[in-house]
Amino acid sequence: MVFGRVMGWLLIGLAVIMASADAVLALGPTEYAGIITADVVTLLAGHAPDTAEAGRSLIDNIQAMVMDTPAWIAVGLMGVSLSMACRKRQRVRRYAQIHR
Repeated sequence: MVFGRVMGWLLIGLAVIMASADAVLALGPTEYAGIITADVVTLLAGHAPDTAEAGRSLIDNIQAMVMDTPAWIAVGLMGVSLSMACRKRQRVRRYAQIHR
């Protein structure tokens, strides 16, 4: 659980850094070309994700939509969901509540 929380916070921090880099790119003098998730996947995997246009299923459409979003959104959502899933939860003492 601690590992999941730490990784979640690291992903949130990475998303903040990616968002600030995206803002710097947007304010630059050249044409704005943001960092999309497909670029990050290409850097990590070594090859571009498959995006076949003909005969797409619902899963392929969702994957294409996620790959077209800014990278900081995808990484930030992964970080928030991981830190929420691995958060500390208070134990419920049912026996003590019933017999008071």
